[in-house]
Amino acid sequence: MKILFGIQATGNGHLSRATELYNLLRQNPAVEKIDVLVSGNNSKIDVPFDIKYQFSGISFSYGKGGKINVLKSFLKANIFSCIKGILAVRFSRYDLIISDYEPISAWGAKLRGIHTVGLGNIFSATSKQFPRMSGSHRITRWFTKIFCPVDQKVAMHYHKFDNFIFSPIIRSEIRDARVSHENFTLVYLLSYTQEQLLEFFTQPVFAEKQFVVYTNTGQNFKHKNVEIKALNTAAFTKDITSCSGVITAGGFQTTAEALYLGKKLLCIPIKKQYEQQCNALILQELGITVAKDLDTVATAHWLTAGKAVKIDFKDESKEMVDSILRESLKVA
Repeated sequence: MKILFGIQATGNGHLSRATELYNLLRQNPAVEKIDVLVSGNNSKIDVPFDIKYQFSGISFSYGKGGKINVLKSFLKANIFSCIKGILAVRFSRYDLIISDYEPISAWGAKLRGIHTVGLGNIFSATSKQFPRMSGSHRITRWFTKIFCPVDQKVAMHYHKFDNFIFSPIIRSEIRDARVSHENFTLVYLLSYTQEQLLEFFTQPVFAEKQFVVYTNTGQNFKHKNVEIKALNTAAFTKDITSCSGVITAGGFQTTAEALYLGKKLLCIPIKKQYEQQCNALILQELGITVAKDLDTVATAHWLTAGKAVKIDFKDESKEMVDSILRESLKVA
């Protein structure tokens, strides 16, 4: 089979898990060739494979208080780039399109009648068994169909709500890591500005605590009890496996890795981002501390009294690949 793998680069989690699946697909004897298409411009992770097609596409832009900036996201969206990609890529060369919530590959395949597999955490929310939140699930199901129309869904979540939902893809670097619990907390909150995070974590109440804060600014420096680091896959992996706790948004990949490593976790989901709010709801049911915003009292309490939850997620990545190829070969 010849495969086009479309990856959404709105966040770093998409590229991170896609790397694991890409390597497994390459090893499968049924796969002759894989080309990669990436759209979006928020990811800062280096990938260990060639990218054949790259487009600006559509990415979320964040405000200054842990929320999505709708106007900035709209103005930043490059619809022309999406149309160009749908028209320019020779989709007819491929037997299968895999879309990690990436719209150009999904729509290009749909318009040409090529079987498409939708990959990602967001597709879990389309299951009728998935927990509901204030009626927003109807909007999410509708938006998912419009944004990324697919023939087959291969989703992942903390729980298996349906037969097409698998355990999280945990990177091999995480599974094979030697875990320690050193005296610092990892902070990964890209929906807040670097200035906001510095001001918050250098408060006198946190003076005896150490924080490693990852940002998109490309800077590395230390200020008081806070070390700022530019996003880097190897450094992030080292820090998440050796920290005492993780403060992050409601993104699926980082929270799943923290759970697998047994790290104390504080989740601050991005406001009005349905997928993250759903993740946070389920994390709270698992015993994870969830806050609505950066809160001094809540954070201080978590640092001293927060409990770690460890989930030894089974490695189902091979079963996931088998499911993708099995259904695709039936169609072919």
